[in-house]
Amino acid sequence: MEPWIEVVDDGHVREVGLQEALVGADRLAGLAVVDPLETVAVLRQVLVPIVMDAVGVPEDRAAWARWFARGRFDDADAARIGDYLDAHADRFDLFDGRRPFAQVAGLRTAKDETKPVSLLLSRLASGNNVPLFSARTESDPPSLSPAAAARALLAAQCWDTAAIKSGAADDPQVKAGKTTGNPTGPLGQLGVVVPMGATLFDTLMLNLPIIPLGARRSDDHPQWKSPTPADMSWQVRPARGMLDLLTWQARRIRLIPQVDASVPGGVVVRRVVLCAGDRLTGPFYDLEPHAGWRQVEKPKKGDPPVRPVRHQPGRAAWRGLAGLLAVHGPTAERLSAPAQMQQVADLQADGAVPDDFPLRVLTVGVSYGTQSAVVDDVIVDEIPLPVVGLAADSQVRYTLLQVAEQAEALRIAANRLGDDLRAACGAAKLPWDRGQRLGDLLIHRLTPVVRRLLAGLQHHPEAFEQAEDAWRIVARRLAWEVADPVLSAAGPETFLGRDPDQRFGPRLAVAEASFRRSLHAILGPAPTGISPSASTTTA
Repeated sequence: MEPWIEVVDDGHVREVGLQEALVGADRLAGLAVVDPLETVAVLRQVLVPIVMDAVGVPEDRAAWARWFARGRFDDADAARIGDYLDAHADRFDLFDGRRPFAQVAGLRTAKDETKPVSLLLSRLASGNNVPLFSARTESDPPSLSPAAAARALLAAQCWDTAAIKSGAADDPQVKAGKTTGNPTGPLGQLGVVVPMGATLFDTLMLNLPIIPLGARRSDDHPQWKSPTPADMSWQVRPARGMLDLLTWQARRIRLIPQVDASVPGGVVVRRVVLCAGDRLTGPFYDLEPHAGWRQVEKPKKGDPPVRPVRHQPGRAAWRGLAGLLAVHGPTAERLSAPAQMQQVADLQADGAVPDDFPLRVLTVGVSYGTQSAVVDDVIVDEIPLPVVGLAADSQVRYTLLQVAEQAEALRIAANRLGDDLRAACGAAKLPWDRGQRLGDLLIHRLTPVVRRLLAGLQHHPEAFEQAEDAWRIVARRLAWEVADPVLSAAGPETFLGRDPDQRFGPRLAVAEASFRRSLHAILGPAPTGISPSASTTTA
């Protein structure tokens, strides 16, 4: 099989085929996150399902631990993977005449219209989807190699925009040549959380679900093993099981290859046909492995009791530590961690995942605009996460939750300081969605500090007390570094405030005193001998 999966090997990104990616997974550092949407799609839509279908899944945590302890696929498992890929080689052929991989052979519209292949790439301009910093326009579409087209194809199955799609020629549900009411790809509605390890094998194991014997339905299989090829019609149905969900065909797509002797391989993809695909219905939260959930306090009749947690643009992953660590039941905010994170926590409690394991967490999401018909932003972050922090009675867990809670409180305190200074000179509060607020600046400066803290506790979980002390010192210093310039630059009118006769009305001294009290309440008293700020402002 041709190389098409981007991996990190000895610090470099290169493309490998399915056989090398799976059988040699222990020798690869992991999937390359060149395009996070493609990375998640390749893992979910291809690699994990192949392992599940070819090798099987662990029936309990003890079986998982035995697999994981080997650190690689043994000779028997490697043989099973090789035989599986040989038996289904034609199903992974991107341009097969009968069953092209993840596509519909002969897919066409009534007018034989095609679209630029940029339709598959959310980061490029296509129709009314025009990302702000796109270097291309729709009149200048890219040419994709077959490898790049395969990755883009999978990403579109997971993340494609909603709204109107071209109608397939033989689709009985088409009206006026179009299909309306299409939802986004299934992952577009979620905040995806993917646990990753030091090697690709570790990552595959961390994302391999434990399914007891007899729990898998006989009709649950990946899309390439469907008894009949996909045609131009589509269905509204629930997922039959996890393999069906992971390889869900949310769109009917056909890549159109073109001969180009000027490129390696001699084939490129410039045009594509994209139509409506299957629509997922019914509750799937009990199957979805990579999304966190929020309990609905009073769900409407017929609605599920939970809704997926989505990532917020501009919000670093560490600020959601409460949700990532909610592996032992819902938090006070009714958050529950993704199933695979809960599984990692159970395995850590069993000793199957060592406390010093270099766990990383990749978070990926898409922010859509205008009725989800355009992509506003792709949200991606990656953080180290101490495995011991997943334990229910872990002091490291308490430290991480405390840091996230204190950082949020510091953000609010800094924003309040800015509001108080504006009030002191008679200005209105800064709208939450306009301008840069002090709290946002403080969070930006705290982010590398928290990343270092997470990495440090990952290697030295016993040093949680030193980590807490260092956090309080650095967080206090950075808070004052953000506050001091605005306090020093405050105009003369803020000294007495807009109402000098009001003893405790908004003025510079009151704003600074309130900020000091907030820091004391959040971080405790300043350490002896350390000045809380480089300069102070008095009035």
